[in-house]
Amino acid sequence: MKIKSVRARVFEWKGKTVPPQGNFCSNAMDLVYSNTESMRTFRFHSWSVVEIETDDGITGLGNVALAPAIAKAIIDQYLTPLVLGQDPWDYEYLWQRMYRATHAWGRKGVTMAAISAIDLAIWDIWGKSVSKPVFKLLGGRTKEKFRFITPSSTASTWTRCRPRRKNTWIRASPCSSPASAMAPRTARKAWRFARSSVTTTT
Repeated sequence: MKIKSVRARVFEWKGKTVPPQGNFCSNAMDLVYSNTESMRTFRFHSWSVVEIETDDGITGLGNVALAPAIAKAIIDQYLTPLVLGQDPWDYEYLWQRMYRATHAWGRKGVTMAAISAIDLAIWDIWGKSVSKPVFKLLGGRTKEKFRFITPSSTASTWTRCRPRRKNTWIRASPCSSPASAMAPRTARKAWRFARSSVTTTT
């Protein structure tokens, strides 16, 4: 199996958005005077999706939301030549090759996010090539059952969610996954709306 092609596309959200609430969270821009609200550069309304195709027809998907247009440029110009023609099962070699080749200007930020997008796509290829979910390749499950309660999308405070096993608590933000609280029909409508509000650049 060899990597035949790598394609990165940027998707942009064009639908309505909800402005962040006051004191939603703090960030580095809070210390600098600005005429615009400080959360503007910390919200992600676009993302880059990476598709890696192998010579036997398997396509792996990865994504990056951090500065997606820049991440796409890094993937197209610097990372793609490093993985084309390579065996995706040589995972450590490919990761080290991307990381070390970008040492002069990488090692953090958007570069690492771009590497991670390719990394995700390679893991996806692995799972599809052996017909196993990726969590099985990462060591498999550790519990037989896991109970999770999705907080209401109208909740104004953080909600504690508890699995069946005692002394194991998870904190879930009401804004973390609003779609997961929807009924299937409502979720389908939301998905159709989302698709109509997204544009793609190649």
